[in-house]
Amino acid sequence: MTTFADGLYQYGGQPVGNMPDGSGTTYFVDNNSGNDGNTGRSWEKAFKTLSRAQAVSDVDIARGSDRWARRNTIYFTGDRLVENLTAFPSKCDVIGVGSTDAFKQGTLQGNHTIAAGSGCRFFNVAFEPYTAADIMTLTSGAVGIEFHGCEFRATSSTVTAVSAIDSTASYGLKVIGNLFHGAFSGDVIDIGAGDVRFTEIRNNRIMGGANDGIVVTDTTTIATGYLALIADNEIYVNNVTISDGADSTFAVIGNKCVTAAAYGATSHVITVAFAAGNIVTANGATYPIPVWTDIEA
Repeated sequence: MTTFADGLYQYGGQPVGNMPDGSGTTYFVDNNSGNDGNTGRSWEKAFKTLSRAQAVSDVDIARGSDRWARRNTIYFTGDRLVENLTAFPSKCDVIGVGSTDAFKQGTLQGNHTIAAGSGCRFFNVAFEPYTAADIMTLTSGAVGIEFHGCEFRATSSTVTAVSAIDSTASYGLKVIGNLFHGAFSGDVIDIGAGDVRFTEIRNNRIMGGANDGIVVTDTTTIATGYLALIADNEIYVNNVTISDGADSTFAVIGNKCVTAAAYGATSHVITVAFAAGNIVTANGATYPIPVWTDIEA
């Protein structure tokens, strides 16, 4: 058992708790004191950038059969790490530690268009925009991407992001237990056309979107039986809280939604045949979705 200076208890390079996996190699990134010429294998020899850690981790995972089924870990800190990533490290956990100003997470500031990387998971990372665009754009080359316990902030200085996550055919997406905070100018989570099997968007809190919340914007598909899921989210936005695209691909269960819009298509688009236990408060009145039905025995 080792305790690093940030107070994170670890065994085999991973925090003890809900993300135990010490099977691979551990790397460290410190934007303040790191150097991309370092080995990255300790805080004293930390890399400076996540892109350098990603490249080194991918080489490590690919180097032989003793690594192919492993999962690496990257810890990062250093106030705001400003990078525009184009790939995520495959089969890797990226964990934010330390602090940024008064916040406890490591913060990654940038607008990322991800065309490569499979099985990457983010924990305890704050994301901020660098320009007025989507913070995270996931394409079909990014498979099995996960965000757990992260925070997506709509604004950075005078810049406001359009969306927190814009995903197109990036199947296996998991967005679980995150906070989306501030007035994103577009859909907070935008799901585009293509494969959404294994997708889960659940237990998130979306607070203050200036436009829409979770929206499927084009035709989505699944393999037989692999329904996607939007469940147990708390959503407060100005307009549409959830729109499932009416493609019979998403189950929509147990969400609590609040909007200033009038009840109807301006507050939600939820396919009732694939829904249960949702509550929508629209313009001050509360409605169950689907509506409750009294059935006599």
